[in-house]
Amino acid sequence: MTKLNIYLKRFAIAILVVAPSFLIAQHESSELSKSPKRVRTTTTWAACVPGSGQIINNKYWKAPIVLGAMTASVYYIQENTALMHEHKNAWMLEADDDPLTNSTLTNENGVLYTKAQLESNTYLYRRNRDLSYLSLVGIYLLQIIDANVDAHLRFFDANDDISFSVTPQAGSPWQVGLKMNF
Repeated sequence: MTKLNIYLKRFAIAILVVAPSFLIAQHESSELSKSPKRVRTTTTWAACVPGSGQIINNKYWKAPIVLGAMTASVYYIQENTALMHEHKNAWMLEADDDPLTNSTLTNENGVLYTKAQLESNTYLYRRNRDLSYLSLVGIYLLQIIDANVDAHLRFFDANDDISFSVTPQAGSPWQVGLKMNF
């Protein structure tokens, strides 16, 4: 199976997983006010297309950061997977009982790796690959949370008037009170 087929299968699975949530979001109740609808739409878009929530919130400068971080994670996943397989195959050649099959994998100085080094490097690159997967998922979730919070804050009253005043409460002559405005 070629890499293109693998990527196409992953893309199709992602569409099948994400499409139902997008369709559900399109049939929202008319009871919702504009702000919850916008928050829900922004969050749904951020979940479907990474970086789109930041664009909807007019935070254009965040979208390239999100996409760059996700691209870097995918690059390190592929790089560490290739190195892991390369060291694993060389380790298997060294570990078999056939004296005719030996590894030709060398380090940057041209020295052949030992069997212990090949085993250690295989586990190292597997660990790095797994950490790259975790960073990809973490970046994906953080960009959804960021889009959601920005959409909520868009409707937050950020008035510059943060004064405090205390005035006597005017009412009936028998009533005494204090009114505080923030």
